[in-house]
This record gives sequence, C-alpha cells and structure tokens, in this order.
Amino acid sequence: IGMANTGTGKTAAFLIPLIEKMLKNRNEKALVVAPTRELAVQIEEELRAFTSGMHLFSVLCIGGVSIRPQIRLLQRQPNFVIGTPGRLKDLEKQRKLFLGDYKNIVLDEVDRMLDMGFIHDVRYIVSRLSTPRQSLFFSATLPQSAKGIMENFLTNPVTISVKIRETPANIDQD
Repeated sequence: IGMANTGTGKTAAFLIPLIEKMLKNRNEKALVVAPTRELAVQIEEELRAFTSGMHLFSVLCIGGVSIRPQIRLLQRQPNFVIGTPGRLKDLEKQRKLFLGDYKNIVLDEVDRMLDMGFIHDVRYIVSRLSTPRQSLFFSATLPQSAKGIMENFLTNPVTISVKIRETPANIDQD
C-alpha cells in the first residue's frame, strides 16, 4: 500500500519496479486499474516514456472509445494492460481479456475508485486474477472503508506513507 500526495511520483513508484520485473521475465504481466480515463491515459503515457526501446507492450482499455481496437491489441499478449474498472470487466466478460494471466495488479487512486462506486467491479476483477499475485494499492488518502476492502485483497500488506511538508518560502534553510 503506497500513500502519498498527488504529484509526488506514485506512478513512477509502481511502474519502474514492474518494468524491471518484465525485463527480467518477459512472461510477466501487470494489470493497472485507474478510476478515470484521464488517469489511465496519463499512466500509459508515462509507461511509454519509461519503456521506450525496451520492447514492452501495453494496451489502454478505457470506455468512451471503440472497444474493437482494444480487443485487437489484447490479442498481442501485452505486458501491461491499463484501464478503467468498467471496461476491464466488460472485456473479461467478453472473454477478450484473461485476468488469470495477470500476476501483478495495481489499483491506483483506490480512494477515488471507492468514492466513484467501483468497488463491485474491483472485487470482480481481483477475484479473477491468479494467485499468488503481487497487489499494489496507491492512494493519496486511506479512508476506513478502503482499509476493510484492502484486507480482503492483500496478504501481509506493507504500507509506505510519504508525507511531503511544504516549507514557507521565507524560512532560511541551512
């Protein structure tokens, strides 16, 4: 469980180790779930920047756009699938996305996913993943409701919380 303020590098904190894992074992796959299309696009753009020239393949699976190109790209067996809960669930139900192939899952902005009512879709997605698996949860806050849900998904979780304090510009720092 990773907790830090927005803009502190949470995306890099989960992408870089997963990229390293993929480079060591090309059969590894990761599913990254984001609450909004905009965040999913941002994660995929950051992933592409990090993996330029590494021959790692990703697919962006979000609603609001045609599903056909996403289905076509999923046939290439990507290392990373980045998407929103509803579209990922839809692709799995159509048997175009095989969640049992994924041994790594990232739930980004878990607090927002819960606020937006995605808990049932998230439960469904996680229930279809292989075990054992690596589950990474990232959030700016960790409300009590999220703690209970995470206990159902995680075994022996480790929480890393980064608090970045702003210092007033007028304070002299030695």
